[in-house]
Amino acid sequence: MPAKLTGIFIYPIKSLNGISLEEIELTERGLAFDRRWVLVDENNFHITRRECDALFGLKQAIEGSNLIITHPESKESLSFEIGHSTGVHEKVQVWDDSFMAKEVNAEISFWLSQKLNRNVRLMYQPDDADRKVDPKYAVIGTEQVSCADAYPVLVISEESLQELNAKLSEPVEMERFRPNLVICGTTPYGEDELAKVTIGESELIGVKNCARCVMITKDPVSGKSGKEPLKTLNSYRNVNNKVIFGRNFLISQAGKISVGEFLVTT
Repeated sequence: MPAKLTGIFIYPIKSLNGISLEEIELTERGLAFDRRWVLVDENNFHITRRECDALFGLKQAIEGSNLIITHPESKESLSFEIGHSTGVHEKVQVWDDSFMAKEVNAEISFWLSQKLNRNVRLMYQPDDADRKVDPKYAVIGTEQVSCADAYPVLVISEESLQELNAKLSEPVEMERFRPNLVICGTTPYGEDELAKVTIGESELIGVKNCARCVMITKDPVSGKSGKEPLKTLNSYRNVNNKVIFGRNFLISQAGKISVGEFLVTT
């Protein structure tokens, strides 16, 4: 039996918690709404959980056409309409890439700055923003990506996580690796070899296995750091001095995908 899609996750604001969905539109930049918002500092450089543990204390959810941000400790929340922003176009930076984005609104930025105890602004990447994927891994050279680290979609199989957890004294959850799509029905790390994949109406092209960083050593709920699972993965999944877990994909055909659909691979 072919592999099938068992999980869909989006992370609207980069580096906040994931949202599980049963179906979604797959766009050129990735899953709809995925990492289209990013928090930036005074220099318009992106902020993530790597250096800002306070982000673990914020939660996001989608209700109707609104994105809701909640601070569970204070029980406060605020919301804004998805895709709506009041700011002007200005340049922001995610790693080495610069592209145009717009501040959602000053009120939300102020609220987030208070909760994170640092000056931040919440920026939205509009549809006309130009951020191309690394040309070394592009297929046609014009593929776009959201505010994600580098690629539109990350795929991980349940079998890969099961294999890893069998080697750990304490198992970890899939959430720690922040995939977009979870599949089952492969061999462990079978996703590493996936080239062209059709799911529902969409077609994805596998271009690069995912190198992992210290982020996977942080508990996705508490933010507490440890040595695992990076230490164990390094012992058997080190390729050219990079720890590999998951595979990055580009989108060659957009369309709707749903949990339970089978993968057609070529």
